[in-house]
Amino acid sequence: MTSTNSYDFSITRDNIIDMAYQYIGVIEDGDTSSTNQYTEAARLLNMIVKNRAAMGMPTWALKRGYILPFSGASSIATDSHVVTAYDTTTLSADSAASDTTLTVTSITGFSNGDQLGIELNDGSIDWTTINGAPSGTTITATTGVTSAASSGNRIYGYTASSERVQKPLRIIDANRLVVSDDLSVPIKLYSQPDYFALTNRTNEGQPLGIYYNWASTSMTNLDNGSIFIYPRMENGDTIIEFTYHRQFQDFDATGDNPDFPQAFYLPLMVELAAFLGPKNGVSLEERKAIFIEAEIVFNRALDTITPEESIFIVPSHV
Repeated sequence: MTSTNSYDFSITRDNIIDMAYQYIGVIEDGDTSSTNQYTEAARLLNMIVKNRAAMGMPTWALKRGYILPFSGASSIATDSHVVTAYDTTTLSADSAASDTTLTVTSITGFSNGDQLGIELNDGSIDWTTINGAPSGTTITATTGVTSAASSGNRIYGYTASSERVQKPLRIIDANRLVVSDDLSVPIKLYSQPDYFALTNRTNEGQPLGIYYNWASTSMTNLDNGSIFIYPRMENGDTIIEFTYHRQFQDFDATGDNPDFPQAFYLPLMVELAAFLGPKNGVSLEERKAIFIEAEIVFNRALDTITPEESIFIVPSHV
């Protein structure tokens, strides 16, 4: 028996649309959809994808995020210093107030234009940007530090355009990390009532928990969420790591591939066919049958993935 050793099968947005119309007999086998059909079906397909967020996001849509130190506030917007990756080093020489030239232990990972966070001696973080390409052991800040920063103080950097977290749908766990010794401790996920029932929310210390407000300004995916931290961060050596459900990516263009594993290609197509039915003369009974088929193949697809929760096997004792 000859096998291909190939595992890279994929389909595009328009493949799904054409097959859905063929599935309900709107176009013949081998035909392609009209421009208007592509436009309307793509809109409906994106609505189906967004609705999939309700299923809890399986493992391929889980990501790790990091809340870098910030000062003078209890919450931070998800379009701020909340990132998917970052670089860190320390000052290797003292910096006086207003200094823009920083001598650091390493410039690895730091680039011109990156966001730059500098731990000051009072524990607060001064955020600016990098002005020019770092060289040797020198990073040049766009604005001078607002107060003194001593050798050994922590430095952070990241690229805002590519390393900020896309607004999470939900956060499922979190821990605080002491960067200097890589010590990690789980922290609590507060509900809204529990967080706002806390006293002295402006206190500083080692964070014990966070509360995530998904819709801080409106009930859409377009605004930013807010992450509340209790107590506030007290210095630059502690960050918060968290696991979150990212949003499924849109189908924006004809050649876009699904943001799903291969097992979910068929459920997407069948479900799209069912939702296309009413405008294309498919009877209610036929649509019900297609929705049942969609549910069957979707549940089979779910069986191919690992759930996000941990599984604990506890031996019994007699």
